[in-house]
Amino acid sequence: MSEYYLVDVKSITSKVPRSQFAVNEIEALAKSILAAGGLLSPILLKQTGAESYEVLAGDREYYAAVRAREINPREAEMVNAFVVPEDVSDAAVEQFEQSRALHPSPPSVPSPDTQTPTLAPLSYMDQRVTNLESRLDAAIQDMKQTQQRDIQRLEQHLQALQQQIPQKVEPLETFNTAPPATLMQKLASAGIRGKTADTLIKNIEKARAKAPFTSFSDVVKRVEKLGDKRMLSILDAWNRVF
Repeated sequence: MSEYYLVDVKSITSKVPRSQFAVNEIEALAKSILAAGGLLSPILLKQTGAESYEVLAGDREYYAAVRAREINPREAEMVNAFVVPEDVSDAAVEQFEQSRALHPSPPSVPSPDTQTPTLAPLSYMDQRVTNLESRLDAAIQDMKQTQQRDIQRLEQHLQALQQQIPQKVEPLETFNTAPPATLMQKLASAGIRGKTADTLIKNIEKARAKAPFTSFSDVVKRVEKLGDKRMLSILDAWNRVF
């Protein structure tokens, strides 16, 4: 979106030579700018640097503003302008040219004798500070939006990682539901292998087929050849693995 600013005349350049405009025309418009307290038809600019601009439309007005500053540097330090983003520059220039075609004559400067309300002159320094604050606010808002997007992406990434982490399986659930191959692996982690492991697995399957185990003491009680000490060693090993 185009932003309206008071821009330092010294920070603006034009690709159109000043010689293309009549000296008396530039002089008259410059005096009109000083008399009216500013340019009533803002020029269009594109930003080329942190504090540098180039004229998109309104070169005649720009050179008149330069001349006005030459006449009175204090009163004509700034010029009214729209700073136009690159993506809408063509449309903005077209609108500027169409408006000029509809209103070819520059606005008349009121006579000093005319009874019109007077406006307090805008402080150029205040306006420049306001411009800088507006840009800073826009930059901060953009940073906040970028940070929010980064946080959302991080949260999505963490959720995806959490879904990839195997859920903890309680040892009692292993006794109740694990297939023989898993039981073989778990018993091996506790140092129980070979025929001893085969026998325990068969006894576990036989006991749980009758009814699920309700506690570890129930497992010890119902599974033959398990025993308290062996159960403790199994649980100790499984707690390190799970």
